[in-house]
Amino acid sequence: MTKSIKIPLSVVMLGMVSFFTDSASEMIYPLIPIYVAALGSGAIALGVIEGTAETTAALLKLVSGIISDKIGRRKLLVLIGYSISTLARPFTGLVSNAWQLVFVRMADRVGKGIRTAPRDALIASSVDQSIRGKAYGFHRAMDHLGAVIGPLLAVASLLLLVLWFKVEDPISALRLTFLLSIIPGILAVLSIVFFVKEAAPVQRAKASPFRFTLQKFDKNFLRYLLVLVVFTLGNSSDAFLLYRAEEAIRQSGAALKIVNNIGPLQTLLQKFGSPQEQTMLINLLFLPVIWSFFHVIKAALSTPFSALSDKKGRKFTISIGWATYALVYFSFALLIFLPSEGQVAATFILFAIYALYYAFSEGAEKALVADLVKDEYRGSAFGMYNFAEGLSMLPASIIFGFLYGYFNLKFPGYGGTVAFSFGGILALVSITLLLTLVKEPEKVKFSYQ
Repeated sequence: MTKSIKIPLSVVMLGMVSFFTDSASEMIYPLIPIYVAALGSGAIALGVIEGTAETTAALLKLVSGIISDKIGRRKLLVLIGYSISTLARPFTGLVSNAWQLVFVRMADRVGKGIRTAPRDALIASSVDQSIRGKAYGFHRAMDHLGAVIGPLLAVASLLLLVLWFKVEDPISALRLTFLLSIIPGILAVLSIVFFVKEAAPVQRAKASPFRFTLQKFDKNFLRYLLVLVVFTLGNSSDAFLLYRAEEAIRQSGAALKIVNNIGPLQTLLQKFGSPQEQTMLINLLFLPVIWSFFHVIKAALSTPFSALSDKKGRKFTISIGWATYALVYFSFALLIFLPSEGQVAATFILFAIYALYYAFSEGAEKALVADLVKDEYRGSAFGMYNFAEGLSMLPASIIFGFLYGYFNLKFPGYGGTVAFSFGGILALVSITLLLTLVKEPEKVKFSYQ
């Protein structure tokens, strides 16, 4: 039996960087839907905010990937990208209107766009091909672990501000929490500076630094990108899942009922403001708990499920993930037919299942990119991969937000049914296209280590 190959230290440290970064990001992200609502906007505004942010990132992922191939160095771009996001993110707490969030989210995504493709290429160059899926799975696991800690930090911050520092306005507590997200962001940047090492420059691509062509990629890789675009058109921002969860919690009052059934919590809550402010506070705390629960499962399963693609193949693993996605979206579409209290319980269950989609697909998707292209073009390839996904996020989120908002007006309560059904259908179409159009290269030897 062949000895198992360990994940190298450079990949471990990049995992720590993602851990700190996602801790900072997820202090904010799960609270965005209720923040947008408090600022007087709804699903359509949320779609524009998230879609614009992701498309901005997509454009820069392509450019930074190409540049990293030309200069043969990845770390500098990684450092610049994480630094920009760390500085931009806390400005979320300073906006006074929902439309201003577009610019804050765009700045945050500029950083993500600059760092992502060079980082993914750096991981690919740092590991043996036989554990590529496992390495990407580990990196995603650390990212998700940060997403577990981030919402819990947000909850702790909100509670301290309300109970210890006597901040009586929930929105003010929310804004201060967003500002505090700069602390884990700074830890991420320092980790890159002092602990992430880049062994040697990769072989530089021969083309002009300002020239980009698809001729370096074969048709099989381009078909893979096309399939990803189709899937992503039905894969709107996860903020909509949180929006749906917040909708169910708010309309049912279930979170408040749970707290009122716990004596000490009820006594504590009654000391805080008006009934409306009490309800808002409980809802503020409930969303990060759901989001953290979701990421616990993602963190636990991302490494072993992504490693499955090293054994069983990338397409097999990706297809399982996409099928899980379809199941969850169709289930969210039917959520309206449950009693209000049942909707809240079902939300927890569906978020747990939804985590499996990420665990199966994220690492395997990136490993397949690395399998299909040469090392000197991987920065560009990951730029194309992220560009294809991110560019589709704008129409995906706008379409989803439009379907949600429009049909809610026409048929109150059923906007989510139409929007989530649309996403589920496109996921099933994408599985069919992946299995029929994309070929896994024969040169990849899947290891059973």
